[in-house]
Amino acid sequence: MVNLKRRRGQIIADIKNDLISACRILSAEGLVKGFGHVSARVPGSDLFLLTPRVSLALVKQKDLLVLNLKGEIVAGNSTPPFEAPLHTAIFNARAEVQAIARIHARRASSFSVTDRKIEPVHNHGSFFTGGVPVFPKTDLISTRQLGQEVVAALGKRPAILLRGNGQVTVGRSIPEAALMAIYLEEAADMLYGALQIGTPIPLSSEESSLRQEEALPPVDLERAWNYYKSKITSRSTKKME
Repeated sequence: MVNLKRRRGQIIADIKNDLISACRILSAEGLVKGFGHVSARVPGSDLFLLTPRVSLALVKQKDLLVLNLKGEIVAGNSTPPFEAPLHTAIFNARAEVQAIARIHARRASSFSVTDRKIEPVHNHGSFFTGGVPVFPKTDLISTRQLGQEVVAALGKRPAILLRGNGQVTVGRSIPEAALMAIYLEEAADMLYGALQIGTPIPLSSEESSLRQEEALPPVDLERAWNYYKSKITSRSTKKME
């Protein structure tokens, strides 16, 4: 029993560390500024950790909240983000999703207010084959009903644009949700650049399937995650010097 508690405690500690890393990475990459939030499930339970209503660049482990899948706070004294229902809706609907990133990427936001979809034109964009859906309402996702509507629009995809109001990405781990956020903005930026030069040539569904297998296997997911973590560690070290 003691060993099980210790193991569970270590798992939660690792989740907290990864959540804080995701907060710093998304901030360093300019995908969030004053607004945004990140969450992650606690394995083997109906609980998840959620960042509070604080800029992700400033969130500390002691600020993290623990909520259940009803959206009730079970641990923590911080103020939850206004869009907490977004997280509960996704976690309730998609068992495979272990983490969620709510971001405000500038280039991707441009596509949310036009009739042009983000389509994959390069390898990392392959995750968004068929185009990234846009949730048409401009409301903050602050109710269960709105959360369920976002879930319906998201389907089984890794990302959705909220019209004029940022984006949501999901993943089977915290690193994957964070990298989907990075790759989404990269895909938007690549497509935007192509539109300035000529007519973009999107990847076919077959090409996207092949590229997905190559672009984010476990070894390369870890490789990319470690790279982005090294960037925030390097910045922290320079500040201390």
